[in-house]
Amino acid sequence: MEDNNISTFSNNDATSSHHPFPSNGTAEQGSTGPKRYIYTQADMEHFRHSSARKELLSFVTAMGRGLTTTDADTPHHSNNPHNYNPSQPLEHLTPALASLHGSLSCMVETWMDGDHPEGIPPDREAKARFGNPAFRTWHARLVKRSHGIVKSCLECHLNNCVGEADDQLKLLKECAKKGYQAASSDGHITNNSNKNEAETIEELRAYLHDSFGHPIRIDYGTGHESSFVVFLLALCKIGCFVPKTGTCVESGDSAKSTMPSPTMISRASLSLFHAYLNVTRGLQRDYMLEPAGSHGVWGLDDYHCIPFYVGACQLVAREQWQQQQLKEKKQNRKKPGNDKSKIEKQESEGDATPMNPYLPEKVLVDSQTALSTSISNDDIEHWEPSIIQNKQALEANRQAYLYFGCIYFILQIKPNVPFFESSPMLNDISSLGNWTKVSSGLLRLYEGEVLDKLPVVQHFVFGKIFSANWTPSRGPQEAPTRTFINGPMGDECIAPWASKAGGSNNAQSGNGGNLRYPGSMPPTRAPWAK
Repeated sequence: MEDNNISTFSNNDATSSHHPFPSNGTAEQGSTGPKRYIYTQADMEHFRHSSARKELLSFVTAMGRGLTTTDADTPHHSNNPHNYNPSQPLEHLTPALASLHGSLSCMVETWMDGDHPEGIPPDREAKARFGNPAFRTWHARLVKRSHGIVKSCLECHLNNCVGEADDQLKLLKECAKKGYQAASSDGHITNNSNKNEAETIEELRAYLHDSFGHPIRIDYGTGHESSFVVFLLALCKIGCFVPKTGTCVESGDSAKSTMPSPTMISRASLSLFHAYLNVTRGLQRDYMLEPAGSHGVWGLDDYHCIPFYVGACQLVAREQWQQQQLKEKKQNRKKPGNDKSKIEKQESEGDATPMNPYLPEKVLVDSQTALSTSISNDDIEHWEPSIIQNKQALEANRQAYLYFGCIYFILQIKPNVPFFESSPMLNDISSLGNWTKVSSGLLRLYEGEVLDKLPVVQHFVFGKIFSANWTPSRGPQEAPTRTFINGPMGDECIAPWASKAGGSNNAQSGNGGNLRYPGSMPPTRAPWAK
């Protein structure tokens, strides 16, 4: 991807303080929490030109583009540092994000396990095509425990500094355990937080509540997915994407904190989205959440968009890594003193497929074994977008490659439908020549079909961290407390222009007035009525 075509999340996009509890912002003073600001097309136009939309799009862009770039903050190892190892999901996370990862893992392992004491199994007696009512119980638990989940993230960020590499993994596992425990119990909410901290927690909770579907409609779509990205963006703006180094004190002021690079954002997002999708796919499968705003077979997917973009960027990074490996081999051949026959012998004795840094060794071996009967070594070394048509490739690599995991899930929930019929858009995308075209097209799709659609973004809420800089056209509408009553002598549904008083008394004059309300307009009669 070209730098001049795709913006990145930079310091200029993060206008809030790095401190976890920012005290300034453009939200309404005295507000009790994030509120809606998008109701009409006029509000939509404000959002299109707002800094909030720019921040969100830049953050989404960095989630994928950071996989394809190398910056000064990226350590240089023998393997590409942008890989995702499913056996070490905490590898590129900060203490705060490790806590979040632990909470997501708890949701998968306990909340949705029908055999677990904490499990909330779907209601098997519910007779509905979509929307199992047990999801409302699940979401109520999320609301009840979200305070502990968010507070655990902030505490892990404030109270832990990253030291030596040997101690880092141990620290991340401890934070993940704290996040797991926060999601596994209701806990006790204390009121000893200062005002700014309490407001920050409430704002983050609001974004988290909207990230897993709507409890009344029992649906899920790209708007809920975007709410999770807003939640990550808010964590990023308060510094949770950058590990603190130095001497940690309670306030965290002496720790070094800077804005994260696109590489840091992308590596963390790749791991978190794997955990997040494990939750949402379980909800979609077990509780049959209705696709919110889905275009059916003419849309990209019933539920998601961002994982396809990030997954495509991951495969772009793989292509770049392979090109770099080929370039280094050619350079080694040209170096004086290198014996050509010795180099060829070393290559022939090594793996037929070069070691892939995007896969752990076990997954790589399984992948080669599964594909050996149907795919040549050349196809293994270079994956074009059409590789998704090979089910063995998807099965072998779905845990490490986000894009493959998305396609595999579609095949699992729609097993008896040909892929070109169930997902014609994804099937057409597989005919593109390279993953760079796929990733850039998917980013434009997200911008046009999600961020520029009023039915999707109207449900966004804004606070102090993710803030709106305009006045909404109106406030939220309240449901009427009283409607018309059917029955003898009860109030009936009266036309807006009808009134109980005023006007000529047609009822008394015998001109067909309303006998119930004298003086109102006469009722409409059929043409044949005499």
